[in-house]
Amino acid sequence: MSGRVYGLVLRGLACALLCWLVGLVWHVSTYDASTVEWFCDNEGCASDQFASMAPLLGVGAGVLFGLLSARFLRRATAGVTVTVAALGAARGWYDAIDAGRVDRATATDYMIVFPFGTYAVSAWLTFFWCVAGAGLVAALWGGWVSARRAAVLRRVSRKYATADALLEGWRATGRGRGEVTAVFHDADGTRHEVPAVVDRAALGRPVLAVYDTSRPGDPGRVRVAVPRRRTPRSR
Repeated sequence: MSGRVYGLVLRGLACALLCWLVGLVWHVSTYDASTVEWFCDNEGCASDQFASMAPLLGVGAGVLFGLLSARFLRRATAGVTVTVAALGAARGWYDAIDAGRVDRATATDYMIVFPFGTYAVSAWLTFFWCVAGAGLVAALWGGWVSARRAAVLRRVSRKYATADALLEGWRATGRGRGEVTAVFHDADGTRHEVPAVVDRAALGRPVLAVYDTSRPGDPGRVRVAVPRRRTPRSR
């Protein structure tokens, strides 16, 4: 196993552990919410129980998970992080109900970074399910955008091949996109120049031309893919 593959495996394991940690911490924050005892004075309220700080720790764990997993999840990162946290919190409320700690009508104080107020458990469940739904939509949208930008489906198809491409010219078409000419050589060494529409972010970056091996010069069969940005290795 090469050093690069070994590093990716370790990073993947770390992402899996952090994902589990995010769900666990948010689960604890709601499962033990009804048992938190707050001590208040003129300067405010505080508690020495872990559950009182669990939401804040969950936010921190979510940020770490997002930073570490962005390489794999790309634009779906934020949506996946929010969904995992919200589902963990919802699961915590359900487990608390099953354990007899609360019921759906129990009014409970709960703090997400700062106090939100006292609401019934059913209201908190509705809130977290709405957040989970919004996170899922964001994750699906981000995943679709990332897959489309990298031409993932075409790159895994046997009908298509990839080649390093050079983008020439730029005519803005709106919303951060524009028309360019993609110049590349196919597997036989034949040069092709085809029009394409790309995001402005593709300019000045290494890109790939994903083309149909049977018709490499057909503009309708060529897609410009922007692979993940690689950090240069220091020598």
